[in-house]
Amino acid sequence: MGPISLYIVEDELLITASLKNQLENYGYLVLGASTKCDVCLRELEELRQKGQEPEIVLMDIHIRGEIDGIETARIISQRFDCGIIFITGQSSKEVYERSFSIKPFGYLLKPIDLEQTKMTIEIAAYQRMLEVENKKYQRDLIEILESITKEKEEAFGLYQTVVENSVMGLVILQDEKFVFANQWAARIFGYSREEFLSFQLQDIIGLLHPEDRERIIEISKNRLNGEDQPDGTRFRVIQKNGSIIEVLTFVKAITYRNRPALHQSFINLSLL
Repeated sequence: MGPISLYIVEDELLITASLKNQLENYGYLVLGASTKCDVCLRELEELRQKGQEPEIVLMDIHIRGEIDGIETARIISQRFDCGIIFITGQSSKEVYERSFSIKPFGYLLKPIDLEQTKMTIEIAAYQRMLEVENKKYQRDLIEILESITKEKEEAFGLYQTVVENSVMGLVILQDEKFVFANQWAARIFGYSREEFLSFQLQDIIGLLHPEDRERIIEISKNRLNGEDQPDGTRFRVIQKNGSIIEVLTFVKAITYRNRPALHQSFINLSLL
């Protein structure tokens, strides 16, 4: 695996130059830097066309221009597979509330601490890799579920490879119960797959930490109603032995056997 690739967006040239040199000295690959949002978007597109899309973008929130760093990051999230780490000189509630919807992988406060920056970049790069893999798993699984009968044998082989060998928990929730779960999904919660698939709605709700329960139920209802919701959601769950762990879940509304359902994947963050 090569060095983590970065792109820096910062309107202070001295900060940009210093940060670039320090990060390169630490072994990171800085593919570019800009002081303006429009330049950043253009250069990211050029890098993608060359097959050099950076893994992480370090984005100054208060960059000057027609749009700020938060809106630029929103465009980047829609167009590219880059993870976003925000750089900010202030930690106001308004800044965090505006930026949460971007699903950033971290925040760096000025003056920038290089050790903290290294840790944030390493964690962000790993989580981005998991998200990219998860999106591929979801695409492959949906393609399998929609395969026509004559492709059944081929689809089953791909199913075994993608689903049962996945390091993510994969489930389909329909009619207030799990109608599909791979082995890893059950293991995350500490149950056998047979126990997991026998759960009724109240059993499933009981897996959620009480402080996160209402939020997750509301997100699920909105998604089934066709409303846009965040792709990734963090919350706590209660395992069979009573332990509390944090998971990251990605959910997509699908049609399964001609009826609405939710396809959901889980990553146990306590293992990272």
